[in-house]
Amino acid sequence: GWWVTKEEREYIVNCIKKWSRAHSFSSKSKGKLIGTSENLTLEEFVSKAKPHGKENTAPPHDSTKRHLWESQQLYSVLDCLHSECAVLDYGCGGHGTLQDTLFNHYPNAKYYGLDVDGGSEEFKVGDNGNIHFKDISELSNILPKVDCMVMGSVFTHLGLNEAIKVLDKTLPYYDKGFQLCFTAFLGDEINTYAKLQGLSYDFYWIVVLTTKWIKKYCDKHNLNFTIHPYIFELDHKIDLGLTHQNFITIKKGW
Repeated sequence: GWWVTKEEREYIVNCIKKWSRAHSFSSKSKGKLIGTSENLTLEEFVSKAKPHGKENTAPPHDSTKRHLWESQQLYSVLDCLHSECAVLDYGCGGHGTLQDTLFNHYPNAKYYGLDVDGGSEEFKVGDNGNIHFKDISELSNILPKVDCMVMGSVFTHLGLNEAIKVLDKTLPYYDKGFQLCFTAFLGDEINTYAKLQGLSYDFYWIVVLTTKWIKKYCDKHNLNFTIHPYIFELDHKIDLGLTHQNFITIKKGW
């Protein structure tokens, strides 16, 4: 059934149609739920669960757009999702609201949210049933416990060396079926714009990646990647005239 309202559904459908026309892709590309014969389009997946209506500490703040943003990340690793899946949300923000979208689809799933402990007043390390919030330094300890990892608007800020450090830690798990989804600004050239000072790692206001950079990394490690046909349009203006983020999935084989 459709859990979103008529207005929310119209917004989602219009977005998907617009993206498909702009990028010459079909909105009917399907993902498959592991352990089932169910195939879902992105539109069907997004509309299958009700928006949770909660805000995280970073945009998007609009309820419908947040639901779409989190649903697109999960749909990008749909092959890994099932009734008792474990999902790692790297850079989860103060409240880790992707957990609510995940649980609306899979109530018995496990959610791991990683962010900087002390980075904001909202983020608190702790465990509560199937919900686990950990400091971002715990990545290597959490990866063996999960089926997949999503990173919403992380590689849009991390310097290239920092991004490679994160990617390298995922390498031991692809042979086991692990998948990684990350969002990115894509362009014709790498651009690291407006570095933030006073941090122990390279962090920028904006980082633009290239398909060539992603391909070079994946080729080096015998991995496959796809740039999905759907995008997320920003709900606020940023420098460099960037208007949307792409969704990229890395996995072993295709």
